[in-house]
Amino acid sequence: MEKKSVFSKVILFLCFIALLVNVVETNQIRLQTKLQSKETLIQKIRYNFPKKIKLNQKIINDNNVEIIIKDKNFAEKIVAPITKVEYNLWGESYKEEQYYTSQDPNNRLVYANANIKSLYKKKINLNELVRAKVIYADKYEFECFTLKTTKDKTDFTTNISLMPLQSEEIYFVTEMPKDFVNTKNSINLEIFIDNTKYVLKLR
Repeated sequence: MEKKSVFSKVILFLCFIALLVNVVETNQIRLQTKLQSKETLIQKIRYNFPKKIKLNQKIINDNNVEIIIKDKNFAEKIVAPITKVEYNLWGESYKEEQYYTSQDPNNRLVYANANIKSLYKKKINLNELVRAKVIYADKYEFECFTLKTTKDKTDFTTNISLMPLQSEEIYFVTEMPKDFVNTKNSINLEIFIDNTKYVLKLR
């Protein structure tokens, strides 16, 4: 009987510990959710007061990135700066142009070419530092992705990470129906860094 009593007490003690751990974890999750909600609310408030920028204007977002938008364009394709030279079986050379084009022939590419310098304290994926989207007619949203040329400048990659103080030439790119591109409605690029939104007029 005494052994059973001791065993029962041990079981009760372990159950109490498990319950206590569960309560602590639940409270931590609730606190984290509240903090995330607060951050989202802060972002929403600050995004209502965007900073307007122009081409070749330096944007410095403390402890994150430094950006200069150098160019903007509407195009069917983005061509790599250097044409790649290949050789056939007979040793004859031929040039192969690498480019990125829209996935849908009814779409056009809308892009901005930028120089980005990381001010972050460690290596980080570019998508964690900055994101962008294009707004058509002040209401239609098109999410952007980022491209950069490979090291030899003959092709493109979407795999972009930056070391501290490293600079890269990148493209913020999205696809848009060509009928939209051919109208006179406004097209703006919105860049989001931390809690700040920057707006560049593309048209």
